[in-house]
Amino acid sequence: MFDLGSDTVLYYIAICLIAAGTPGPGTLAVLNSALFFGIRRTLPVMFGILFGMGVVSIATVTGLSALILHSTFAFLAIKYFGGLYIGYLGIRILWPIFKSIQGEVRVEKSDKETTFVTGVILSIFNPKTLVFFTALLPAFIHPESSVISQTVTLTLILLLCTFCVHLVYSTLCGYVSAFFVRHMMWVDAATGSMFVCFSIVVLLLP
Repeated sequence: MFDLGSDTVLYYIAICLIAAGTPGPGTLAVLNSALFFGIRRTLPVMFGILFGMGVVSIATVTGLSALILHSTFAFLAIKYFGGLYIGYLGIRILWPIFKSIQGEVRVEKSDKETTFVTGVILSIFNPKTLVFFTALLPAFIHPESSVISQTVTLTLILLLCTFCVHLVYSTLCGYVSAFFVRHMMWVDAATGSMFVCFSIVVLLLP
């Protein structure tokens, strides 16, 4: 087992918590789901996000992520698929708002529920996640120790930090969900617009 050192571990944990807490497609999906469906029905998308991050971590340690970043075709394929999927989620949320009957919005509320697959896609096909893993993990890996054990440990810390942050967000959403559900159309408008904005940012990434 390798020793990162207490200062290094705290620094790494701080980076992981900041990264997990920073608004992004995954965090936004968790918040939106927790507001309308509660923690229990938000767990699938949370676990999907963690699974996707684990896949990207494996790609990092095997060198696949670096290969993708240096392959124009592979990187563009991931970027456009991820960007378009995020945009699709935004449009799916925004579409009912364009309908004038409030009852129709309520009926279609269940269609917005996010799933495990949604979380996986938001993690794997977000180029920012790929770049983050490729840039972050190597900075904390010591060549003289086992690369695999270090990657597993660092990844588990990142996944635990991400899960804890999302769990806190979901719990807080539970306390204010009653208010936001009463103003569901405005929440949908904000959430859908942010997804569309994230989609545009991802698609325009150099």
